[in-house]
Amino acid sequence: MGHASFLCLVTRIEHLPPPPDVPVRSPAVVVPGEVEARIPGRAGGPSIAARVCVPPSAVRAVVVCHPHPLYGGSMHSPVPLSIARCLADEAGGRVAWARFDFRGVGDSEGTYDDGRGEVDDTLAVIDELHRRAPGLRLSACGHSFGSWVALQTARRDPDVERVLLLAPSVRFRSGGKGRAHVPTTIFLGDHDEYCDVEEGRALADELGADLRIFEGFDHHFLKSRRAMARAALPVIAPEVVSP
Repeated sequence: MGHASFLCLVTRIEHLPPPPDVPVRSPAVVVPGEVEARIPGRAGGPSIAARVCVPPSAVRAVVVCHPHPLYGGSMHSPVPLSIARCLADEAGGRVAWARFDFRGVGDSEGTYDDGRGEVDDTLAVIDELHRRAPGLRLSACGHSFGSWVALQTARRDPDVERVLLLAPSVRFRSGGKGRAHVPTTIFLGDHDEYCDVEEGRALADELGADLRIFEGFDHHFLKSRRAMARAALPVIAPEVVSP
């Protein structure tokens, strides 16, 4: 899908406070097994700062997309960090992963691009995973704004075969959506501030996605991010729980 038909992911700003002039971002955290990587952008796009782990025994790779850049999202935000930590602790070396900063965040080059360029960033990271470990099965997941980037990445890259949308607020985008063409799962807290349960059900119906409601959880899965990440494992990496 070309840029002209790309969803506008952040047009409904009437539902959100204005972004701060200087977003506050989470401090950098190193997850065991990760190495720093500088990933070249696609077609001369900005280079991307990432942390990548590719165990020799990996059979799947997961690309992890962070929440909204203008509101402080980065690869070190709590939800993507929890996914990476869970993969490091519980995947038994069978899963590679990459978390990264979208353009204009941290040490990544470029500037925020309303979701369009952020999909290109994710595709560049997937290219890097393919270079490091050809032939791995591929999943994409993301939190909030990052969930829409993950979904659109799957629509552009046929190698992405599973998608997990973590708290995919419908208020971060507008326009046509369409049915997902790969197995897609939504995790949503019943106290989510940006997507209520009925909106989540409607979105799941539209995408043909599975929906899991986390009782007592908010948009950031604050009640237990570890529980959320463990629940994510069989979705993004079924090999971990299957022989």
